Amino acid sequence: MCAPIDHCHNSNWNAAKLESLVWTEIERVLNNPEIIITELKKQLHDADRVGMLEFEVKQIERQLNSVNQEQRQLLQWALKGFPESQVEAENMRINKARENLRARKEELEAQIRTGQDIAMTITQLEHAVALRRHHLKYLNYATKRDFIENMGIKVLLDGKSVEIVGFIPIKEGAIVHAPSSSSC
Repeated sequence: MCAPIDHCHNSNWNAAKLESLVWTEIERVLNNPEIIITELKKQLHDADRVGMLEFEVKQIERQLNSVNQEQRQLLQWALKGFPESQVEAENMRINKARENLRARKEELEAQIRTGQDIAMTITQLEHAVALRRHHLKYLNYATKRDFIENMGIKVLLDGKSVEIVGFIPIKEGAIVHAPSSSSC
């Protein structure tokens, strides 16, 4: 799992043993559907929030339209000779309200994009798990690497230990200490 680099800083790890360790942990998860189902339910709960967020964005858009209408009305007041200080104060309030609404809308839209990404990842995960569970023993090195990459699994090495993290729910503390052999 070592990335191609000029110089390996994790020389305590044997590449073949590391690959075996990582894939053994992934196989454990793939062969225990209840682990995956639990994670999928958690992720789907988060993705279900997208509809609520979209509703809130629509409410904010209505509020922005209302603020724009208020500002047009304020312009009419100014043209009719209302006191300048009152018009300026009201204009500042309207602009501040617009700024806050736009900031909240951007925040919600970012959350929506994240939720949509999660939903896509869940679909990819379900498909990949179904395919891979039946063919685990027959996967070659390249297919395993593609699977690991597509599932967002990362292998973190610090020279002394390896940690497997990513979308598939790898058990807490999937950290192993380095053996005495070497090479990435």
